[in-house]
Amino acid sequence: MFDKKSVDYSLYLVTDSGMLPTGTSLYSQVKAGLENGVTLVQLREKETDTKTFVEEALKIHELCQQFNVPLIINDRIDVALAINAEGVHVGQDDMPIPLVRKLLGPNKILGWSVGKTSEVERLAQWGPEMIDYIGIGMVFATSTKKNPKKSPMGPQGVIGILNALETSKATWCRTVAIGGLHPVNIERVLYQCVSTSGKRSLDGISVVSDIMAAADAAAATVNLHTLLRKKTFQFVDLYLGNGELKPEGLKNVIEQVKQNRPLVQHITNKVHQNFGANVTLALGSSPIMSEIKSEVHDLARIPHATLLLNTGSVAPLDMVQEAILAYNQVGRPIVFDPVGYSATETRHVLNDTLLSSGQFTCIKGNSSEILSLAKLSVEKMKGVDAHTGTIDKKLLERATRLVAYQYKTVVVCTGEYDFIADGTVSGQYALSVGSRGKTVETIPCLVIENGPIEIMGHITASGCSLGSTIACFIGGLNTNGNLFEAVVAAVLLYKSAGKLAAERCQGSGSFYFQLVDALYQLFRDNKPETWTANFQRL
Repeated sequence: MFDKKSVDYSLYLVTDSGMLPTGTSLYSQVKAGLENGVTLVQLREKETDTKTFVEEALKIHELCQQFNVPLIINDRIDVALAINAEGVHVGQDDMPIPLVRKLLGPNKILGWSVGKTSEVERLAQWGPEMIDYIGIGMVFATSTKKNPKKSPMGPQGVIGILNALETSKATWCRTVAIGGLHPVNIERVLYQCVSTSGKRSLDGISVVSDIMAAADAAAATVNLHTLLRKKTFQFVDLYLGNGELKPEGLKNVIEQVKQNRPLVQHITNKVHQNFGANVTLALGSSPIMSEIKSEVHDLARIPHATLLLNTGSVAPLDMVQEAILAYNQVGRPIVFDPVGYSATETRHVLNDTLLSSGQFTCIKGNSSEILSLAKLSVEKMKGVDAHTGTIDKKLLERATRLVAYQYKTVVVCTGEYDFIADGTVSGQYALSVGSRGKTVETIPCLVIENGPIEIMGHITASGCSLGSTIACFIGGLNTNGNLFEAVVAAVLLYKSAGKLAAERCQGSGSFYFQLVDALYQLFRDNKPETWTANFQRL
């Protein structure tokens, strides 16, 4: 009898004979998968009659037994019992779980499709005798489900389910992410999908087409198995130093930017375009304002290219997603500014969609945006403006840390006090073990202040242009340059330039020009010891 407590859920293959390449069979594709790292097989043949299903199930079960891999039958409890399969997987609209367990007995594996925290609460109430594992999804849109009943939840939805498992104390329940998972996004899902406490991560991923539809199923399985066993996700060609700052680091960052003259592709709001271009030029970099889908892959491959994505104006969604994919594919940085994150439902949905579309190197937002992203918002946003009331600094620190940790990125929360948190955890990820002791509370975080600069709020796009500054500094780094150091240098310089411009200007009109001049001067002088902004580690 198979010990269900010892099941390896890491590479969970779900079959679909409707997508087999010419010259292959259901049996041959499953066999190639088992030979190269598949750890669990689910027979899912929706369009097959019962007789054929049983015949196929017997053959696949015998094959799985040769590799000591459990066979799970989708939905069909009768078939599972008839062939003595190791378990069954059912959905929310199938037979009630207590009845399924009664039919299966205590020793069979029982899996359940879950997409809501309320469903987690229900399985927790049933206790460990009912559900052994859950399929969490769908994570991304997929063509496998012809008429999906759920909307894609993205990595943040998966995190919500992992958090619910902890809250409900369902420690026995294993987890498999399902839906739209492919080599292009599996590493990101494993990297980001860790509970907020850091104690729980996914136990595996479920795939269909990447093996079943593969011309070379063996090679495809080897590739998937390799991704699952990796320990780090080097999503950008920079040093993910976990908050490290060196004494000469700020000066070195600027010297690298001067030498490398990065290209910053701006997908940004129309108000910001001219100002952002001038800020970029003042910082020794080259701006390009492009929203052309067909050229994003070419731009991303230019040495030291960086993408600044600002949602103040909405470019075509497919174009923006293609840009995110292009920069992710070649390991180039993306700075994301979720303008007006929760100001309207449209902006909320847009920003969440983009956040699910790729891995971001830095997320920059004002206090309202970061508080909303962290689900700690104290009030409904007013347009795209920052919160204007008094907010406890501890709350802002907490929000910055939460967003950094959940999206595994460097986050900048702007205001009179700028908070910067490094949630990249050195790019580390692993199945089942959480974040290896790294938690929201332990990730590096610092606060930058330079006194109030009230006039900053009286010109358009001043916050957006901090995004341009960060993009210049990140993009200008040498290979393995320190990401966190570059973000800190950018914020310190920008805040120091703001103070200098405020002292020199006659009003908001001249402040605009004085800010560009101050950035130009401080960048070229490169004397961080003279900057007026300072930071404190938290």
